[in-house]
Amino acid sequence: MARLSESLHRVLDETGARTAALVDIGTGMVVCSAGQDGAALSAAAAGLADEARSAMSAFGRVHPGGDLDEVAVVTRSRFLLSKIVDSRPGEGLLLFIDLDRAQTNM
Repeated sequence: MARLSESLHRVLDETGARTAALVDIGTGMVVCSAGQDGAALSAAAAGLADEARSAMSAFGRVHPGGDLDEVAVVTRSRFLLSKIVDSRPGEGLLLFIDLDRAQTNM
């Protein structure tokens, strides 16, 4: 788990990165995170997991290089990016990154 945490902290070295987290698609729980944490992260993780599960049921098996690889949500102040790292029907992992839109250029 220490290596995973270290990897997520390296993501935070990028300009504008606020939070990096690994999310379990099946449960919506945060497996490991770095950066700004809190209730907003838990809610975002649960929402992203729901979205990934919905896509899995709509598109069939979802995997890196498959039908759904990444999801981007853009707000006035943030880029919320999630990448499917590993998936199996109804389960898997998402890498979630919260970026400050004023400091980042997608």
